[in-house]
Amino acid sequence: MLVSKSRRRILSRNGAILLRPHFSLAQYKTFDLAVFAVILAISEALISLASSRWFPDQLYTVSAVAGVVAIVTVRWKWFAGIHAVIGGLVICLVLGSMGQQYLIYCAGNLLGLVGIFLAKAIKEERMRKNPLLAMLYGAAVLFLMQTGRAGISLVLGYGIKNALAFYATDSLSYIFTALILLIASRQDGLLENQVHYIHRIQDAEEKKAGEYNES
Repeated sequence: MLVSKSRRRILSRNGAILLRPHFSLAQYKTFDLAVFAVILAISEALISLASSRWFPDQLYTVSAVAGVVAIVTVRWKWFAGIHAVIGGLVICLVLGSMGQQYLIYCAGNLLGLVGIFLAKAIKEERMRKNPLLAMLYGAAVLFLMQTGRAGISLVLGYGIKNALAFYATDSLSYIFTALILLIASRQDGLLENQVHYIHRIQDAEEKKAGEYNES
Protein backbone atom coordinates (compact mmCIF):
# COMPACT_ATOMS: atom_id res chain seq x y z
CA MET A 1 0.00 0.00 0.00
CA LEU A 2 1.41 3.43 -0.93
CA VAL A 3 1.98 6.04 1.69
CA SER A 4 -0.50 8.91 1.86
CA LYS A 5 -0.24 11.99 -0.36
CA SER A 6 1.00 14.15 2.50
CA ARG A 7 3.47 11.46 3.53
CA ARG A 8 4.80 11.20 -0.02
CA ARG A 9 5.31 14.95 -0.07
CA ILE A 10 7.32 14.83 3.16
CA LEU A 11 9.47 11.93 2.02
CA SER A 12 10.31 13.55 -1.27
CA ARG A 13 11.31 16.81 0.44
CA ASN A 14 13.63 15.18 2.94
CA GLY A 15 17.09 16.06 1.58
CA ALA A 16 18.81 13.30 3.57
CA ILE A 17 16.68 10.59 1.95
CA LEU A 18 16.04 11.10 -1.74
CA LEU A 19 12.79 9.29 -2.44
CA ARG A 20 10.44 9.49 -5.37
CA PRO A 21 6.92 10.68 -4.58
CA HIS A 22 5.43 7.24 -5.26
CA PHE A 23 7.77 5.20 -3.07
CA SER A 24 6.00 3.04 -0.52
CA LEU A 25 7.30 2.49 2.97
CA ALA A 26 8.32 -1.07 1.96
CA GLN A 27 10.33 0.29 -0.98
CA TYR A 28 12.01 2.85 1.23
CA LYS A 29 12.87 0.14 3.75
CA THR A 30 14.36 -2.05 1.02
CA PHE A 31 16.41 0.86 -0.31
CA ASP A 32 17.63 1.84 3.16
CA LEU A 33 18.58 -1.72 4.11
CA ALA A 34 20.40 -2.16 0.79
CA VAL A 35 22.43 1.02 1.28
CA PHE A 36 23.59 -0.09 4.72
CA ALA A 37 24.35 -3.58 3.37
CA VAL A 38 26.57 -2.16 0.61
CA ILE A 39 28.35 0.18 3.02
CA LEU A 40 28.94 -2.71 5.42
CA ALA A 41 30.15 -5.15 2.75
CA ILE A 42 32.62 -2.69 1.22
CA SER A 43 34.00 -1.38 4.51
CA GLU A 44 34.32 -4.82 6.05
CA ALA A 45 36.00 -6.24 2.94
CA LEU A 46 38.55 -3.40 2.90
CA ILE A 47 39.26 -3.75 6.62
CA SER A 48 39.64 -7.53 6.38
CA LEU A 49 41.89 -7.27 3.33
CA ALA A 50 44.05 -4.67 5.03
CA SER A 51 44.46 -6.74 8.17
CA SER A 52 45.22 -9.98 6.31
CA ARG A 53 47.59 -8.61 3.66
CA TRP A 54 49.25 -5.62 5.25
CA PHE A 55 49.24 -6.68 8.90
CA PRO A 56 49.27 -10.51 8.79
CA ASP A 57 51.10 -10.81 12.13
CA GLN A 58 48.77 -8.44 13.98
CA LEU A 59 46.79 -10.25 16.69
CA TYR A 60 44.07 -7.63 16.94
CA THR A 61 41.36 -6.92 14.38
CA VAL A 62 38.90 -4.11 13.77
CA SER A 63 35.38 -4.56 12.45
CA ALA A 64 32.52 -2.25 11.44
CA VAL A 65 29.85 -4.97 11.66
CA ALA A 66 28.67 -4.23 15.20
CA GLY A 67 28.41 -0.51 14.52
CA VAL A 68 26.28 -1.00 11.40
CA VAL A 69 24.13 -3.69 13.02
CA ALA A 70 23.54 -1.45 16.05
CA ILE A 71 22.31 1.38 13.80
CA VAL A 72 20.10 -0.82 11.62
CA THR A 73 18.68 -2.50 14.73
CA VAL A 74 17.37 0.90 15.84
CA ARG A 75 16.13 1.80 12.35
CA TRP A 76 14.44 -1.48 11.34
CA LYS A 77 14.72 -3.86 14.31
CA TRP A 78 14.91 -7.54 13.24
CA PHE A 79 15.93 -6.72 9.67
CA ALA A 80 19.37 -5.97 11.11
CA GLY A 81 19.87 -9.74 11.09
CA ILE A 82 20.54 -9.43 7.35
CA HIS A 83 23.51 -7.19 8.04
CA ALA A 84 24.75 -9.37 10.89
CA VAL A 85 24.93 -12.32 8.47
CA ILE A 86 26.44 -10.24 5.65
CA GLY A 87 29.17 -9.05 8.00
CA GLY A 88 30.05 -12.62 8.92
CA LEU A 89 30.01 -13.75 5.30
CA VAL A 90 32.31 -10.95 4.13
CA ILE A 91 34.86 -11.62 6.87
CA CYS A 92 34.92 -15.35 6.12
CA LEU A 93 35.08 -14.90 2.35
CA VAL A 94 37.93 -12.39 2.45
CA LEU A 95 39.95 -14.38 4.98
CA GLY A 96 39.31 -17.69 3.19
CA SER A 97 37.66 -19.34 6.17
CA MET A 98 36.37 -22.92 6.15
CA GLY A 99 32.86 -24.29 6.70
CA GLN A 100 32.43 -24.08 10.46
CA GLN A 101 33.85 -20.56 10.58
CA TYR A 102 30.94 -19.38 8.45
CA LEU A 103 28.53 -20.82 10.99
CA ILE A 104 30.40 -19.26 13.91
CA TYR A 105 30.49 -15.78 12.43
CA CYS A 106 27.15 -15.63 10.62
CA ALA A 107 25.01 -17.32 13.27
CA GLY A 108 27.04 -15.91 16.17
CA ASN A 109 26.56 -12.34 14.95
CA LEU A 110 22.80 -12.80 15.19
CA LEU A 111 22.98 -12.64 18.98
CA GLY A 112 23.56 -8.91 18.44
CA LEU A 113 19.84 -8.63 17.69
CA VAL A 114 19.23 -8.73 21.42
CA GLY A 115 20.21 -5.09 21.03
CA ILE A 116 16.59 -4.50 19.97
CA PHE A 117 15.51 -4.98 23.57
CA LEU A 118 18.44 -2.92 24.87
CA ALA A 119 17.50 -0.01 22.58
CA LYS A 120 13.92 -0.23 23.82
CA ALA A 121 15.07 -0.22 27.45
CA ILE A 122 17.52 2.65 26.97
CA LYS A 123 15.10 4.53 24.69
CA GLU A 124 16.25 5.80 21.31
CA GLU A 125 15.59 9.43 22.16
CA ARG A 126 17.97 9.26 25.12
CA MET A 127 20.69 7.78 22.91
CA ARG A 128 20.29 10.61 20.43
CA LYS A 129 20.56 13.19 23.20
CA ASN A 130 23.33 11.43 25.10
CA PRO A 131 26.16 10.16 22.84
CA LEU A 132 27.65 8.20 25.74
CA LEU A 133 24.52 6.04 25.92
CA ALA A 134 24.72 5.47 22.17
CA MET A 135 28.36 4.41 22.48
CA LEU A 136 27.56 2.04 25.35
CA TYR A 137 24.71 0.59 23.31
CA GLY A 138 27.08 -0.07 20.42
CA ALA A 139 29.57 -1.71 22.78
CA ALA A 140 26.79 -3.93 24.16
CA VAL A 141 25.83 -5.06 20.64
CA LEU A 142 29.48 -5.90 19.89
CA PHE A 143 29.76 -7.86 23.15
CA LEU A 144 26.62 -9.82 22.27
CA MET A 145 27.99 -10.67 18.83
CA GLN A 146 31.30 -11.80 20.32
CA THR A 147 29.42 -13.91 22.84
CA GLY A 148 27.39 -15.49 20.05
CA ARG A 149 30.56 -16.45 18.17
CA ALA A 150 32.23 -17.74 21.31
CA GLY A 151 29.17 -19.80 22.27
CA ILE A 152 28.88 -21.46 18.88
CA SER A 153 32.61 -22.20 18.80
CA LEU A 154 32.29 -23.95 22.18
CA VAL A 155 29.36 -26.00 20.91
CA LEU A 156 31.47 -27.03 17.91
CA GLY A 157 34.24 -28.17 20.24
CA TYR A 158 36.84 -25.47 19.71
CA GLY A 159 37.55 -25.11 23.42
CA ILE A 160 37.47 -22.26 25.91
CA LYS A 161 40.76 -20.72 24.72
CA ASN A 162 39.49 -20.24 21.19
CA ALA A 163 36.17 -18.94 22.50
CA LEU A 164 37.86 -16.27 24.61
CA ALA A 165 39.96 -15.26 21.62
CA PHE A 166 36.86 -13.73 20.02
CA TYR A 167 36.81 -11.15 22.81
CA ALA A 168 40.55 -10.50 22.94
CA THR A 169 41.41 -10.22 19.23
CA ASP A 170 38.36 -8.08 18.49
CA SER A 171 38.82 -5.72 21.44
CA LEU A 172 39.85 -2.75 19.26
CA SER A 173 36.44 -2.94 17.61
CA TYR A 174 34.95 -1.44 20.78
CA ILE A 175 36.67 1.84 19.97
CA PHE A 176 35.63 1.69 16.32
CA THR A 177 32.03 0.80 17.19
CA ALA A 178 31.83 3.57 19.79
CA LEU A 179 33.07 6.07 17.19
CA ILE A 180 30.45 4.91 14.67
CA LEU A 181 27.64 5.28 17.23
CA LEU A 182 28.98 8.65 18.37
CA ILE A 183 28.77 9.97 14.81
CA ALA A 184 25.36 8.35 14.26
CA SER A 185 23.91 9.93 17.40
CA ARG A 186 24.81 13.40 16.10
CA GLN A 187 23.04 12.96 12.75
CA ASP A 188 19.35 13.77 12.59
CA GLY A 189 17.30 10.65 11.90
CA LEU A 190 20.23 8.25 11.55
CA LEU A 191 19.88 6.56 14.94
CA GLU A 192 16.09 6.53 14.97
CA ASN A 193 13.26 4.14 14.17
CA GLN A 194 12.45 5.10 10.59
CA VAL A 195 8.68 4.89 10.88
CA HIS A 196 8.90 7.27 13.84
CA TYR A 197 11.30 9.47 11.87
CA ILE A 198 8.90 9.75 8.93
CA HIS A 199 6.05 10.69 11.26
CA ARG A 200 8.26 13.25 13.01
CA ILE A 201 9.23 14.88 9.72
CA GLN A 202 5.62 14.87 8.59
CA ASP A 203 4.43 16.54 11.80
CA ALA A 204 7.15 19.19 11.51
CA GLU A 205 6.23 19.93 7.90
CA GLU A 206 2.52 20.13 8.68
CA LYS A 207 3.20 22.49 11.58
CA LYS A 208 5.37 24.67 9.35
CA ALA A 209 2.67 24.68 6.65
CA GLY A 210 0.05 25.66 9.26
CA GLU A 211 2.17 28.55 10.50
CA TYR A 212 2.75 29.69 6.92
CA ASN A 213 -0.99 29.65 6.13
CA GLU A 214 -1.78 31.62 9.29
CA SER A 215 0.73 34.28 8.32
